Amino acid sequence: MHPVFDRAYSAHRDGRLDDAERDYRATLELDPVHVDALHLLGVLRHQQGQHEEAADLVRRAADLRPQDAALQLNLGNALKALGRLDQAIERFRNALTLAPTFPMAHYNLGNAYALAGRHEDAVDAFQKSLRLQPMDASSHVNLGNALHALGQHREAVDSFRRALELRPRHAGAHNNIGMALNALGSATEAIAHFRAALRIEPRFVAARFNLGNTLDATGQHHEAVAEFEAVLALQANLPPALFGLGNALASLGRHEEAWPRFELAVGLDPNFALAWLSLGAAHHALGSYDAALRAFEQALRLRPDLAIAHTNRGVTLLTLGDFKRGLPEYEWRLENTALPPDATPLPRWNGEPITGRTLLVHAEQGFGDTLQFVRFVERVAQRAGRVVLEVQPQLLSLLEPTAQQWRVTLIAQGAPRPRADLQCPLLSLPLALGTELETIQARTPYLNAPAASRRAWRGSLGGQAKRKIGLAWSGRAQRQENRSLPLAALEPLFALDGIDWIVLQPSLSDDERAALDAHPNAKHIHRFDKRIRDFADTAAIIERLDGVVSVDTAIAHLAGALGKPLWLMLPFAADWRWFTRDTRSPWYPSARLVRQPRPGAWTEVVEEVAAALRS
Repeated sequence: MHPVFDRAYSAHRDGRLDDAERDYRATLELDPVHVDALHLLGVLRHQQGQHEEAADLVRRAADLRPQDAALQLNLGNALKALGRLDQAIERFRNALTLAPTFPMAHYNLGNAYALAGRHEDAVDAFQKSLRLQPMDASSHVNLGNALHALGQHREAVDSFRRALELRPRHAGAHNNIGMALNALGSATEAIAHFRAALRIEPRFVAARFNLGNTLDATGQHHEAVAEFEAVLALQANLPPALFGLGNALASLGRHEEAWPRFELAVGLDPNFALAWLSLGAAHHALGSYDAALRAFEQALRLRPDLAIAHTNRGVTLLTLGDFKRGLPEYEWRLENTALPPDATPLPRWNGEPITGRTLLVHAEQGFGDTLQFVRFVERVAQRAGRVVLEVQPQLLSLLEPTAQQWRVTLIAQGAPRPRADLQCPLLSLPLALGTELETIQARTPYLNAPAASRRAWRGSLGGQAKRKIGLAWSGRAQRQENRSLPLAALEPLFALDGIDWIVLQPSLSDDERAALDAHPNAKHIHRFDKRIRDFADTAAIIERLDGVVSVDTAIAHLAGALGKPLWLMLPFAADWRWFTRDTRSPWYPSARLVRQPRPGAWTEVVEEVAAALRS
């Protein structure tokens, strides 16, 4: 009997660690090979974070009693804490060789496998643990984690649900099921679980961070800002939270507030490539193009294959008019573009003469992009034996007369493709043709409304005013959209005398229709709603107008391509194709560019357009 050891053990059990350590050491002075004293002093030092000493003590005990599975287990725990995972795994497996039905050994072996990234082995270990202790919530949680890491998200959800049945207030299980549900696209249910975790543990940083990310990803940016700020109140210098907050602010158009968060994130973690990327995007949105380029270039030094950083760098260079460097970088936009399911990959055309061969040119982005870049097809047709141009179905009738004139075969996206030898995306034609800013094809009109559409709209516009001006104030809703303004902002235009306004947007909200109908100047505001069936109809209308006022939409590109006077209302950091500062466009000589003097300043833009129309 060792009364000093018994006293140490009693103190250890009661949590009086200093007393326990003193008496364990006193025991070992009397008996240096006291196995239990060596073992439990090692466990105590492990509890105190002194894992190196703990491993040494428990190893000495295990060498003295090699058939004791518990000693192998605790030696494995100390080695795992030291990051020596292979050695820890060996000890846990030793424990299981000695005691195959030792549930904690299976459980800890699973944890070691998970840390080593061996998730399939971890699943096997946790399943064996659960066969021995099926009511253990922690084993269900860790099994769910391993399944989630393997991409088996539905099975992971089942494991987390079982854990929550056993322990409804298991905050970690709520957080982890939220991540698995997110991976399955069930964001609403994921948010509910993150909130449940936070009701249990209000200071649970990971759950609050995951909640912020999910809110931001589902467009709830204001709520996301609040959650990320709450995370940072708990852990001020957490780069992922600063990054998340910056992204949520940027989604709200609050780039002045976003960029310092990104800058702090990269200051804390200079290798955070995505934060450098977002920092560049924020600088770009604020018109700080040199700073944007520096940030994108740093992102690319860290991750040379980051396609979006190449693309954004290309866009910034193009914004500055640097086609030589910008166009090759802009090609990275195609990196993640999927081919149609039935498409046969074709060699890429890079501008070489291809007499006697067939080239497929295919539209790849929005309607406005097709209308703008289709101008290059005429030159391409002069180099190829045959050109097949694939465009959106809504543009087919508009482009048919021009395609016939250029002797180009026109097909709709989704229709069977004829045999071709080579292919080129439409927006890659400037690169293939060696286009520079000074050599942009600026001859307009290069499109015309089809004769049938002209006949259909003859005499249909109505109104008695001297001038008829087309109007479009919003385009397709997109993430971080800055190319639309509220209907109420157009009041200075509607107040002008002598103008009939022709609404060119084919789709209006119910609120917009009601506001136009109730407007004091409603008799001079005309809309055609569903009568506008396609872009051929829109072109026929525009040809009968005195000009068009539009934000950056397909309608603006159509007006420019038709050679009509165009007042283009642009956000502060406009799309690259409008470059910077200039009021004239090399793409459309008939256009006047009216830019926001600062982000969000549509009032000044509308007033400038009104003044131009008044004069």
